Amino acid sequence: MSKILDEEQLKHIANQLGRPEGADGILTAERMAHTNNNMTKSAIAALDLVEGDVVLEIGPGNGTHVKDLMSTAPNIRYYGVDISETMVVEAGKINEADVQHGNVSFELTDADQLNFKANFFDKIFTVNTLYFWEHPSAYAAEIRRVLKPDGIFCLAIATREFMEQLPFTKYKFKLYDAHTVGTLLKGAGFSTIEMIFQKDLTTSHTGEAVDRDIIIVKAQKG
Repeated sequence: MSKILDEEQLKHIANQLGRPEGADGILTAERMAHTNNNMTKSAIAALDLVEGDVVLEIGPGNGTHVKDLMSTAPNIRYYGVDISETMVVEAGKINEADVQHGNVSFELTDADQLNFKANFFDKIFTVNTLYFWEHPSAYAAEIRRVLKPDGIFCLAIATREFMEQLPFTKYKFKLYDAHTVGTLLKGAGFSTIEMIFQKDLTTSHTGEAVDRDIIIVKAQKG
């Protein structure tokens, strides 16, 4: 049974989930890698990666899943961008061999822009970062800008109904349902939006076993 957390502890959890920093951030990232494992695998599967794809992940955390992603197809080039310097450093250490080989890189980025030229990526994905986007419409448009024509963007979140049950999401989080995330992406110019609804048995960041409802959103740049 998990212990009861006070409001300051809940705020701390929310802050670390939004931007993991320091020693606590490294521990948070380890928990996120476990908690988000199934969601991340589903998001990667939805990308339908093929040989030579250039892939961007927004918010890779400590990047423990990147090795598996790189094995899905030959000659993938992976970029991971994060607003947390702690995560950029940690992911670089964990994926040191691929980073040195030159087919994986992790970069610190601003929360509202991507420092890549237009039409650069074949596939882009992100898992459980949407809640923290400061300017969702502008950032969705920025993602579309760096995606190649007909490229795929995949976004994974837990549903608003599930997230509202968690005690820390009243801090820092903006919650979404299928309709609001679909409206967001359509407004940014994405087309052919597909919603995949799944159940995910995992452990919450406060220690409880949870059966959460998740949405894998697959959108195409028209």
